[in-house]
Amino acid sequence: MTTNATTATALSGRDPGAYDDDALDRLADLLAERLAVRLSGLAPARSEPLVDAAEIARLHGKTRSWVYEHAGELGAVRLGSGPRPRLAFSPARVAERLEKVDKPATETPLPKTPQRRRRRQRAGRTASGAPLLHVRPLQS
Repeated sequence: MTTNATTATALSGRDPGAYDDDALDRLADLLAERLAVRLSGLAPARSEPLVDAAEIARLHGKTRSWVYEHAGELGAVRLGSGPRPRLAFSPARVAERLEKVDKPATETPLPKTPQRRRRRQRAGRTASGAPLLHVRPLQS
């Protein structure tokens, strides 16, 4: 007898070959349930499927090139390595980040930038103050 068979016989008092398939299935189901309960806190929540830039552009009314230009801000995931890896996006993460942009954190209006005064151009001078050359038409 092997060590596993000896251990199973010692623990249950029955020969391991005496179990039928139904009993083994029930045992497997019980073990799976117990493991699921124990690991539920350790396993990450099931992630949503990632989509490509074209799908993000379609969902949010943007162009594909706009999505690529803002990939970092949208939380893109690089798939692969190399100079130009494929990019994938989480639709929920993109929606969350676009919502933050649409709703600024502060409700106070931005300070107005002061109007720049236009300097009057002096006659005979350029805007920087350099003198202009006086050009006369040729007489025929």
